[in-house]
Amino acid sequence: MKRFLGFLTLTAAIGALTLTGCRKVVRADVRALVDEINDSVMVAKIGDSKVKFDIIEAKFTHGAVMYGDSVIVNYIGDLDEKRAFAESIYLLERPSKIITIDHNAKPDPNAVPETKPVDEQQAKRRKVQSDLLIRSAKKQHGQ
Repeated sequence: MKRFLGFLTLTAAIGALTLTGCRKVVRADVRALVDEINDSVMVAKIGDSKVKFDIIEAKFTHGAVMYGDSVIVNYIGDLDEKRAFAESIYLLERPSKIITIDHNAKPDPNAVPETKPVDEQQAKRRKVQSDLLIRSAKKQHGQ
């Protein structure tokens, strides 16, 4: 009887190791939109689905992240399981509205604020710079 229980325990242990060994673990980055965030979890929209990222040990680069921000998440895990561990979170800047103020004119409280259009070349340069930053960060982490 002891041999049978020992054999059964050994078979169960080998089965458990086999099942955990088959788990698909991915180390990659993804662009996402922050849907919810607190001190330990960030829920991000990626396409049509939502993924929960564990952010307890994550490094936030390029600024504070809030609801509605676009981010690049460097993660470990499988997005198909809807849960992953975030290694670093890079905030993508939004082009801000620029208002030109004429200090010599009288203030008009009913005036509609004017915005300057986004410079396409500058936006492309910023995207290239952010991609270079991500590549160098990956190189430092040994990916």
